Amino acid sequence: MSFTPRKNGGKYARDVGVFTAIPGMLIAGPALGYFLGKLAGQKWGHDQAAITIGVVVGFAAAVRQIWLLIKLHGNKK
Repeated sequence: MSFTPRKNGGKYARDVGVFTAIPGMLIAGPALGYFLGKLAGQKWGHDQAAITIGVVVGFAAAVRQIWLLIKLHGNKK
């Protein structure tokens, strides 16, 4: 039995890679923002405000990266 690769065989693997990266970004962005906000809050005071700002900025950064990833991935099709 011989193996003949399909014309777009790697396309599905790329799609899976892109779409599985999205939940990771949605978790990592706010988590990193939380820890950086916690460090900033301990250093300068205002723990809750710093944590809240860190999580919001982390979530916004994650959404921006996901938007850029989808935009870049969409141009390759």
